[in-house]
Amino acid sequence: MSIAIAVLAVLTAFGVVADCREMKITGYVRSEHGPLTFDETPIWTDEAIAAASWDVPIGARVEVEDVGTFRIADRGSGLGSSGWIDIAVWTKAEAYALTGTRRVCIHPPG
Repeated sequence: MSIAIAVLAVLTAFGVVADCREMKITGYVRSEHGPLTFDETPIWTDEAIAAASWDVPIGARVEVEDVGTFRIADRGSGLGSSGWIDIAVWTKAEAYALTGTRRVCIHPPG
């Protein structure tokens, strides 16, 4: 491993540099699921939250290109082990409008 790659890995681990990549984006309607997220955030919060595949830590902040920034508070059935963000929305129309692949920058929790 080169020194530059090692430094980048350390900076990313401490949240100084984000991990940015293309990810699948979908939306889920808050009213169609239980009252609490995986980390026990009330689903009715006004906070911008999302579920993610297991490669994105709970509490991480994700910047979804042309959409916004969300805190990962949930896991979803069927999201798989990597590469998926499922944003909590209020309507099916919002969920459908989000569906696609976008660039996402992941900032570690903390």
